[in-house]
Amino acid sequence: MNNRKGRRLSSRKLAAGVVLMTFFIAAILLLRRFDPAEYSFYPKCTLYQATGLHCPGCGATRAVGALAAGRLGDAIRYNPLLVLGGPIIAAIIAIKLKREDQGEASWTVFSVCMVVVVISFAIARNVPSPTRSILAPPSKTMPEESSAVESKESNRVAAFFEHDDHLAMLTLNTT
Repeated sequence: MNNRKGRRLSSRKLAAGVVLMTFFIAAILLLRRFDPAEYSFYPKCTLYQATGLHCPGCGATRAVGALAAGRLGDAIRYNPLLVLGGPIIAAIIAIKLKREDQGEASWTVFSVCMVVVVISFAIARNVPSPTRSILAPPSKTMPEESSAVESKESNRVAAFFEHDDHLAMLTLNTT
């Protein structure tokens, strides 16, 4: 009877693993098809929208999307804790789960360490300011860049109307 219970438990683990892998593959395909850096229908960070501060998860969706597209450098820029620390954390959790099955795991030290790492990362990515921190995820357009682009475009339009006989020259300058 005990053997039957063990089989039922292992079949449940297998089913959960299949469902988890299916979800994981579907999410990767969605992120690959609709890059979060280009499409705006993905959820926005509530903390960032309310306070302007980056939470530890800010940029995680864009990081996973960049990883799905094979852009490791972009992924690290969006969320270095997820990209660099994620595999290490996953390995530690897997080891802990294996030891838990053997009856010798303690989650207290691991949990405290994780809380310290995540809080430290949240603070570090907002220092000296949320827009100037090296750990902050890049925004789509920085305010300075967008105003410079707008002024450059308005200068081109003004130049076009002032000197419409130089249309070919302006076309060459804009490309």
